[in-house]
Amino acid sequence: MASKRVSSRYAKALLGLASDRNELDLVESELHTISSLIEASREFEMLLASPIVKPHKKKAVLEAIFKDGLSELTLGFINILVTKGREALLPTIVEEALAQIRIIKNIQIAEVCSATQLDDSSREKILAEVAKLHDGEVDLKETVDPTLLGGYILTLDDKQIDASLKRQLSTLRRKLSEHDYEPEL
Repeated sequence: MASKRVSSRYAKALLGLASDRNELDLVESELHTISSLIEASREFEMLLASPIVKPHKKKAVLEAIFKDGLSELTLGFINILVTKGREALLPTIVEEALAQIRIIKNIQIAEVCSATQLDDSSREKILAEVAKLHDGEVDLKETVDPTLLGGYILTLDDKQIDASLKRQLSTLRRKLSEHDYEPEL
């Protein structure tokens, strides 16, 4: 829990400085790049967390990786993390900073899980449902789960709309099993 709080503070500091310099969009783009690298490379994440690798070696490796791809602000921020011994928190700091940017820009993440890939008309209907719940921009994350049989499950924050065929069949099965058949006489 303490690392979450520390990550939040570092993220807030980075975004505050980026906002003061009018580089918030640039920093957001760089944070997405770093996030992609962390997701793609387990070795990179292990390097950050390794207590065996000395800080000056980590700085050299991180500079070699990011020297052409990151702004002076973001690269300096990463160097401060290494100097303070907080480089292992970089993944959570990036995650927290992206979450704070979404709050600043009023962007809501909506996750939709469907039985098949969504077509454009279905996507528009789902976005219309989300518009009823959120007044702002929506980032729609799509996944496919064939076990749903049909329909979709929409998750938005702590709200969930389950319009899947699997749930409807389960509800019908439960209702049928609860009531005994009583023939009319």
